[in-house]
Amino acid sequence: MPVLKTSFSEGELIAGNYRVLSIAGSGGMGVVYRARDQRLDRTVALKFLPAELNASQREKERFLREARTASSLDHPNIGVIHGIEETADGLTFIVMAYYEGSSLAQRIQKGSMKLYEAIAIARQMAQGLGEAHRHGIVHRDVKPSNVMLTSSGLAKIVDFGLARAMTEQTASQTGVTGTVRYMSPEQAMDRPVDQRCDIWALGVVFAEMLTGSSPFHAESITSMLFSILNDPPKNLDSVHPALQPVLYHALAKDPERRYGSCAEFLADLTAAEKQIPAAEADADLTKKLPSTGRGNRTNAHTKRLIAEASRGAWGPAATASSPVTNWLLAALVVLLAVGLSLGFITPLREKIVALVTGAHTEKHVAVLPFDNIGSNPENAALTDGLMDSLAGRLSNLDVGNQSLWVVPNSEVRRRNINDPGDALKQLGANLVIKGSVQRDGSDIRLTVNLIDTKNLRQVGSAMVEDPTGDLSSLEDEAVSRLAKLMNISVTADMLRNTGGSLNPAAYEDYLTALGYTQRYDKPGNLDLAIASLQKAIQTDPAFALGFAQMAEAYRLKYIVEQNTHWLDEAQAYCQKATELDNRVPAVYVTLAQIHDALGKHDLALQEFQHALKLDPKDAEAMGGLARSYEQSGRTADAEKTWQESLALRPDDWNGYNTLGAFYDRQGKYPQAIEAYQHALQITPDNAEVYSNLGSAYVDQGGEKNMPLAEDALKKSIALSPGYPAYANLGMLYMQEKRYDEAATATEHALKINGNDYMVWNNLMIAYDGAKQPEKAAAVRHKAEELAEKVVQLKPRDALAQSTLASLYAADKMNDKAMARIRTSLALAPDDPNVLSNVGEAYEFLGDRTQALQFIEKSLAKGYALEDIRNTPGLQSLVADPRFKPAGK
Repeated sequence: MPVLKTSFSEGELIAGNYRVLSIAGSGGMGVVYRARDQRLDRTVALKFLPAELNASQREKERFLREARTASSLDHPNIGVIHGIEETADGLTFIVMAYYEGSSLAQRIQKGSMKLYEAIAIARQMAQGLGEAHRHGIVHRDVKPSNVMLTSSGLAKIVDFGLARAMTEQTASQTGVTGTVRYMSPEQAMDRPVDQRCDIWALGVVFAEMLTGSSPFHAESITSMLFSILNDPPKNLDSVHPALQPVLYHALAKDPERRYGSCAEFLADLTAAEKQIPAAEADADLTKKLPSTGRGNRTNAHTKRLIAEASRGAWGPAATASSPVTNWLLAALVVLLAVGLSLGFITPLREKIVALVTGAHTEKHVAVLPFDNIGSNPENAALTDGLMDSLAGRLSNLDVGNQSLWVVPNSEVRRRNINDPGDALKQLGANLVIKGSVQRDGSDIRLTVNLIDTKNLRQVGSAMVEDPTGDLSSLEDEAVSRLAKLMNISVTADMLRNTGGSLNPAAYEDYLTALGYTQRYDKPGNLDLAIASLQKAIQTDPAFALGFAQMAEAYRLKYIVEQNTHWLDEAQAYCQKATELDNRVPAVYVTLAQIHDALGKHDLALQEFQHALKLDPKDAEAMGGLARSYEQSGRTADAEKTWQESLALRPDDWNGYNTLGAFYDRQGKYPQAIEAYQHALQITPDNAEVYSNLGSAYVDQGGEKNMPLAEDALKKSIALSPGYPAYANLGMLYMQEKRYDEAATATEHALKINGNDYMVWNNLMIAYDGAKQPEKAAAVRHKAEELAEKVVQLKPRDALAQSTLASLYAADKMNDKAMARIRTSLALAPDDPNVLSNVGEAYEFLGDRTQALQFIEKSLAKGYALEDIRNTPGLQSLVADPRFKPAGK
């Protein structure tokens, strides 16, 4: 038999495609290389068996079986397996995603971990393991070195190399698997194992994050195994009191006393987290929290859990065990240790333990537009509002340890999603709700259908009817019936969600207003919404949600008309809503957005935080808080908030999309690209994310990124020809001085949306570069017209003011250009984009000295030199010997 080559050097090519970059790691079951996938231009990890094991057909089959098992997993907290390949001489290897970042082991070693960080990592690990367990897969080797922390804050469990599908026909073992420190008692005793051995290891890892050391520590394998089987976990009394019961429950020696599923672990972790004040959650775990007196009191429940974690495995409590029992356990441990050190142990028959049957599948729900039966235009807004309200009611259900995520209806409308297949592809929804509303006089009938998007199968349907037209009762019944179809338990308290109004007429007017505000950009809709809300609060003056929605309608009216008077109106209605009911999160979100519009970002932060106290999972409040932090210059807090939002919804593609946009704005292009790629793992056919990914590659610059950008943008256009993708493709072509192609792509963008002065300005630049001066002049006038409208509505928009300065200067309207220069510099004297536009304006005005001064200042403030060099109107300036950009 020929000797298989299993050692590869840096730069060596594997299987004709993978260029070795370095060794990423090695272990008992394989060697891992970091390599470049040359066909797909991405960094991957390649896992090989050691030569002595690859030569064994049995071990090779095991290797392939493990790979197939792991490749069936698809979850943001589980490392991705791309495929299984062979070298020319028959050496099998697995191609896995390679994650930039550090392992959890490295993070623990670094120290200074925050309490909230440890909780977030434990939550993500539990979510990933829970997904594996739902597919009948047990990891068996959970430890910090098998958890990667990406640069975007995501925890990825890797190397399911010791996993077994629990549906295998045979389950004999030839050894005890798992790294000793994280080994469960049942693994240590070579007993049958199931998902609970992973929960034990998760508990050990969580304890290590919280205390900085393992709860089971010994100098030898023998002592370590004995400690796991007999000793209580160490140092847990230093952990925050709210988290101690979670750890002790996870570390029960007897698996029957341990958490039965990751869902149970997550439920208790979430409940414990709510008991921890924000200041303590932000504390450095290396510093002891000030005593609150809580740690001195241990309730009966916690005492019982401590006893279970201290009791000898499947025997009496360690403190009460007989010398004979301890001697037998010690003897067994010695035998196990000898077996481990020699690499073998006498096989023991295991019986496969079935998965806990109560685990619930994660539910990602999109509510699609309802049909208005009869097409009565008078019912159209009501139908739209009922769709909106139902989605909101479902998203607010307290589902405990079950996973429910409802796509915001604004996202469904923005993407014009009407089909279950599109909801799966573009939104990552595995369930959709379609419905219809039929009205006959006072009688109203609502039909809802729950559809599985992956196989386009109807899960179930419900028809609810109210002859009196009481939409509040109708909606309550619909929510209850849909919850039952999704196996979600609801209570009467969870259905009381009409903001204090039980008046059917008031609630109907409220729903109608919701429908009108869906399309607040349509002329007249906001006035109709306000009129409906006026009727609602006149009918029921105690209708808090009606006042809250009135405030939101006036805030939207400000957005459309840019008249601050409407913000005053909105604020007054917010005040009234809080007087009636101070527990409505939406009121505080609206208040925060009002403060943001007025530039009062500190006040906005307070209101967003207030909303999150009322509802810690409010996605709009979480996003608003992150944006307020960013606007206040607190970018670290903004990043942390986006990551916390992602931890709540790890399968929300838009969370990664938004995080990517944040990183892009901060100039952190590799992190932005990684975030967008995560979003595409969840929704592989998402045109918007491909467009954003292409834009990030363009922003990062560099010769190697341009083909990647072009591929991503063309993929976006192929999926859904859209304005942003065409506009970004035009920008890419301009950077490459492909001006004719830039003009064509930008023309396509403007056919879809012709209202953006900046894109018209880009088209003018493309025509200039393509030597088409007449077309450039015509387009310049269009850009001027649109930019003038913007500064009329937003006179403090420095970018629009400076763009107008450049446009006027190109048209030789010198006085108008100088006026815009002065205004834009007064508004934003250090903005690199404004400074670049001012420099270009001076160049068109014939003042080279001033042009050089402002262009060089813009470069010093971060403007890209490549963009200056690619601007046709600045070619002469760039060639000027006086143009000497510092540090460029």
